[in-house]
Amino acid sequence: MTLRLLALVALCACARVLAANAEGDAPPLPDRNPLRQTLPVAAPVKPPPAPLPGEQATVPWTEAEIEAAKAECKEVLTGDPLDYEQLPPIKEGICGTPAPVLLRAVGADQKVVITPPATMSCQMADVLGEWLRDTVQPEAKKLFSSPVVKIQNASSYVCRNRYGGTSTPLSEHALANAFDVSEFVLANGTRITVLDDWPKVVETPPPPEANPNRVSDAKENGGADKPKPSGKAKGGTTKTSAVTTAKAEPNAPPSPVAKESDEDPKSKFVTFLHEDACRRFGTVLGPDANAAHKNHFHLDMKTRRRGFCE
Repeated sequence: MTLRLLALVALCACARVLAANAEGDAPPLPDRNPLRQTLPVAAPVKPPPAPLPGEQATVPWTEAEIEAAKAECKEVLTGDPLDYEQLPPIKEGICGTPAPVLLRAVGADQKVVITPPATMSCQMADVLGEWLRDTVQPEAKKLFSSPVVKIQNASSYVCRNRYGGTSTPLSEHALANAFDVSEFVLANGTRITVLDDWPKVVETPPPPEANPNRVSDAKENGGADKPKPSGKAKGGTTKTSAVTTAKAEPNAPPSPVAKESDEDPKSKFVTFLHEDACRRFGTVLGPDANAAHKNHFHLDMKTRRRGFCE
């Protein structure tokens, strides 16, 4: 009996509190204590940047790796008309190659001098030599009646990430597996550069938008602006106007981006070299790839399922 009475009293008390809250008679919240300081919100902690390729731990090449690489190099380059020097193994952090060469020139009777000489892997030197002998020289003689005598080495081996970034993947340049060429110099003095002679992109401006006021006036006049059909000429034939007015569609999409005429032999030359390089190298990047390659061709021997060409 006592328990029931206590439960009834508690139930009544709860009902009064709920009723008071419903009528807006709930007691106000206590004021904020001005003496209590608000703790500052800690800024998020950024992880430290990853070390650059050359700053990472260096694990030297083993003697077995060096000997195997030199043997493969000898097999690949034997018989190639290359002016090169075998260099000591390169190992900087995670960069380098066990059997690099310093390539000075390609060719026998008509040499193509590489300025400055390029440090690269033997595989890169082999394919670059083939490209210069079998593609670059014949095309130069065909278009200019003069062979190439020098090419400009824009970059070869350098220990860095792609685009010199801190978090981008490792560049093929860091493995001595890439070569950048920016200029070709012919025996007759002609100079051909990727920057100046790559076909320039010409954007066709979009058609002007229709004048809304003119459209509304025409509607109000019941189409008075429309040309009236001509009458009949003598003999019963219908006259036709010899002049046709071409009107642009108001919502027509802009014309596609076009390139300048490729009649220029220099433009033909660099375009052909780029296209042929895509069939030989694992990666080919030129001015159409991005702004970083506006003045050179990047060629590398990265192993891919399909070659990457831009």
